[in-house]
Amino acid sequence: MRLLLKRRYTPRGTPGRLFLGNRQLCFIREAPKSCYDPDVHCLEEGVYELEPVHTEEEGWRIRVGERGWIRSRPPDHSPEKEELCPVTAYRADGTPLFTRLAFLKLLDELSSVWERGEVIELQVVSVGIPYVLESCRQPSYS
Repeated sequence: MRLLLKRRYTPRGTPGRLFLGNRQLCFIREAPKSCYDPDVHCLEEGVYELEPVHTEEEGWRIRVGERGWIRSRPPDHSPEKEELCPVTAYRADGTPLFTRLAFLKLLDELSSVWERGEVIELQVVSVGIPYVLESCRQPSYS
């Protein structure tokens, strides 16, 4: 099974939508692209295998490839480096709503697939970058 993350880049963050086929599962928020902040940046575009991970300290989270994570973050905490944070909806001012609920719904959706022994992949694509920074000019896919 393959999920699709369609996102766009902004200097303050990388908002996106996570799809299973034509159905949107949730919104995703990430840190900005590396050209905006090389220390805390979003996951690179590509295809990654997803794997559930549980620890006593952090509870459930989802490993994305070798470096990234999908995990719940409170609305007042920004996503960290290579971290995807599910969101159910946004307020008019851009504040994320129901972040924990979005993560739990996503985990519930994917758990039955993992229980059947299937591999789940995440494909990350983006719309073009409207900024003129030379470091941000990299191929994008829509």
